[in-house]
Amino acid sequence: MSYDLKTISAPRLEGSRLLFAAWLLERGVAGRRLAPAFLHNLGVDRFRERPFRGTPLFMPTGPRAATPAADDGMHPAPEIGILDRIGTTTRPTDSYVFPSVADYARAYREGSLTPTDVAERVVHVLEHQDRGNPPLYAFIAWRADEIRRQGRESAERIANGTARSILEGVPVAVKDEIDVAGFPTSLGTSFMSQDEAAGDAWIIARLREAGAMIVGKTNMHEIGIGVTGLNPFHGTPVNPYAPWRYPGGSSSGSASAVAAGICPVAIGADGGGSVRIPAAYCGVFGLKLTMGRVSERGEFPLAPTVANAGPIAGNARDLALTYLTMAGPDPEDPGSLGQPTPTIDGFLDGVDGLRIGVFAPWFDHAREEVVATTRKLLDELVSRGAEIVDIEIPELDALRVAHLVTISSEMRASLDTWYRDRHSDFGNEARANLALARYLTTTDYLKAQRVRRRVLEHFERAFDQVDVIATPTTANLPPRLNRDRLLSGVSDLHSLSETMRYAIPANMLGYPAVSVPAGFVTARSRHFWHTVEETDEDGNVYSEVPVGLQFMARHWEEALLLRMARVCEEIVVRPRPRVYLSPHEARNPLEAGHEDPRNE
Repeated sequence: MSYDLKTISAPRLEGSRLLFAAWLLERGVAGRRLAPAFLHNLGVDRFRERPFRGTPLFMPTGPRAATPAADDGMHPAPEIGILDRIGTTTRPTDSYVFPSVADYARAYREGSLTPTDVAERVVHVLEHQDRGNPPLYAFIAWRADEIRRQGRESAERIANGTARSILEGVPVAVKDEIDVAGFPTSLGTSFMSQDEAAGDAWIIARLREAGAMIVGKTNMHEIGIGVTGLNPFHGTPVNPYAPWRYPGGSSSGSASAVAAGICPVAIGADGGGSVRIPAAYCGVFGLKLTMGRVSERGEFPLAPTVANAGPIAGNARDLALTYLTMAGPDPEDPGSLGQPTPTIDGFLDGVDGLRIGVFAPWFDHAREEVVATTRKLLDELVSRGAEIVDIEIPELDALRVAHLVTISSEMRASLDTWYRDRHSDFGNEARANLALARYLTTTDYLKAQRVRRRVLEHFERAFDQVDVIATPTTANLPPRLNRDRLLSGVSDLHSLSETMRYAIPANMLGYPAVSVPAGFVTARSRHFWHTVEETDEDGNVYSEVPVGLQFMARHWEEALLLRMARVCEEIVVRPRPRVYLSPHEARNPLEAGHEDPRNE
């Protein structure tokens, strides 16, 4: 068997060229002539020629549990005492420690901080987020009165001894793909919804029941159709570690908010790496859950057979706590029923005896610095008792094209009315991608679902040999920002394939996967913000750029992935992000007398 995953090579389109390509694809005769060239670059023509057989698999939700979780909707949030059971993480002494859920809970209990204090500080950050240098652009919708109300109510419950859970009064941000009562769900567009959601999505209701402070809706790559985080309407969120590079997408604002310290956790959604990629680019943790592990009620159905919501967090414990709060069956979402009870059993265990599967040609199909950094972390895990097992996984390129066909077709169908009536109101990149999706056929979609079942069997055979499968999270570093593209958009299929190389299997096959910070590499960028300290004579700036390592596990084995994340956090040194605005710290830029580090 040979490794077959292809690197896409295609012209990069931006500005007027991208707009013209979108315009041509929307025209019948011109589009029918141009579309085959795009589809050839993406490998669709080769895919169409292959005679895949078998029964299609449309929803990869994993095996049903012999003893399923109760589906009555009663899932208690993690109580305050859970911190005693999951212990603390011993981090390297020179690693920066992001303020955690436990830090907020401790400060509230000791009285050194109150939820009303935090609410005021969060409001201050959000009022000034887009005036900084660089501008943050992490949030696109929030209300000061609502944040303050939640802060007051949490403070009262804490004072009365009736805190709802460990998350009481902890700020949490939500991607603008998921309903939050009182806010529109516009998917990062300028026009799709001006109506406020009548209620919370199921997972947001669960967070509210736990006492979390829902601070607002986060920015995202427009309609989730890209992986850089670029948004021409609301601004492209900053990458707190490398402000001259993209934050990753599509859950860009959620990852940016966590890495900038505004909230310890945020909620994203992952249809093609959209939680894991921005988590990796921004140096934080991101968990893509088993398909069916969380209710999709209240999440816009962009790509219903490949996407589900998941948490992004500054540390492994907060990832675990948020997972426990979100996960579980929803009586009104049949797709979430029949799952085993969510747990974090074994969270404090080590990795001694664990078998980590590595398909070497796939793992090493990345930038040299990415491979070196992720391999170094694997070596550290081996020194702690883990075993690296060589595995082989065929037909990865077929799975890549099957995912392209699946997610593009489903997004095109979900947005059909909007696209038909308002196609010119989309940004150039989203418009071109939606136009190209019209040239995919029902036959393509059915063949993609046959490939889904076929490659699932390949992965299941691999999991017979190992406990987890490891890859880099992305094959590249966060791409450099270009001022001109921030408004006009860009289509770069080569960079897209590099970014998504390792993300696709978990989405197509329904597996859980986690991205953990693996380390940092020093990289050069061309800056265009006004205030930069370390530049050379050519105007270049050097920064520590995050690299992510991904672990994938069998269906329903999130607890194992969270254990891997905790162990990796004990190994990897993380510096303090360049852009950092924590409302938890006693001395921070939100208090009078302290300078805002963004030099607004």
